[in-house]
Amino acid sequence: MQRFDDRRFNAGVVEWLTSRFISIGYYALVDITKVNPQCGEFDEYLEWRNVLDIPEMIHDHVEILTYGLEALRQNLDQKLIAFNLLPETFTMREVQELYEAVYHRSFPINNFQKKILDLGVLERLHKKYTGAANTAPYLYRFKKSSQ
Repeated sequence: MQRFDDRRFNAGVVEWLTSRFISIGYYALVDITKVNPQCGEFDEYLEWRNVLDIPEMIHDHVEILTYGLEALRQNLDQKLIAFNLLPETFTMREVQELYEAVYHRSFPINNFQKKILDLGVLERLHKKYTGAANTAPYLYRFKKSSQ
């Protein structure tokens, strides 16, 4: 359970704070190099954490976090939300690394590439220059909308 600084809050205040609120969780996909979280009045500390390395939390916050992660995974293909974290052009390996980070598991490259290409949202561009033409990966980008 989260502990509040007893020099700032007495037991009655802590009881009131931890028993009379509804918690609502939101998730967002952001580039953590561009976002700097700021502590609020009741935050002892605030930091980026791996979802597999979350400390003990109060009330149903673990359940909220788990639900948010599952919602993210469900929306990955349906709404293509994670692609916003990719650069304008990217390799299939970069897409795979993004999926593997969200799912915390590896995907076989051939099956993964077929799955992603079957979504019909990517346009294959030229090969990425690496000095080796036969092994150079293709670059992709999102197809331009025909609207």
